[in-house]
Amino acid sequence: MSRFVGAGKKLMSFLKPKPTVNTTKLGKAKSELNKAIQKNKGSKAKLKQTIFEMENDMPLTFKKSTKKSESNTEAYKRIQKDNTKVLKGMLDKAVENKKDGGRMGLKFGGGADLKDIPEGKKFNGLRKLPKEVRNKMKYKKDGGKI
Repeated sequence: MSRFVGAGKKLMSFLKPKPTVNTTKLGKAKSELNKAIQKNKGSKAKLKQTIFEMENDMPLTFKKSTKKSESNTEAYKRIQKDNTKVLKGMLDKAVENKKDGGRMGLKFGGGADLKDIPEGKKFNGLRKLPKEVRNKMKYKKDGGKI
C-alpha cells in the first residue's frame, strides 16, 4: 500500500504550482508589467465604483484620506505610554496594600442578630430544620444570640 501512496505523492507534486524566480532581465520586466497591469485593473474598478456612487448620490466608498498614518516609532511610543500607565497602576495598587474584593475581613462567630422565624404555614419547613442549619440561615429558635 505504501508503494501506491508514494506514487500518488509524486503525481500530486507535478500538479502543484511552482514558484517563479526571475533570473533574467526579460523575466523581471514581464513580472513588473504584470504587477502594473493588475494595479491598473484595481484602480479602474475603484474609479468606476466612485463614478457610479457620484451619479446616484450615494456615499463614497473610497474617500480620500488626509490623515497622516502612524509611523512605527509613533506606534511604539503610544504602546509604551499605555504600558507604563498600566504598570504604574499595578505598582500603586501593590504598594497601597488594599484588598481587592470578596470578603474584606475575618468573620468571627455567626450568632449575632438572628431573625425570628416568621409566622404562617409557609415557614413550617424552616421551623423543622436543625438548630445549626437555622442559625446559619440567620433565623433563631430560642432567644437571640447563640
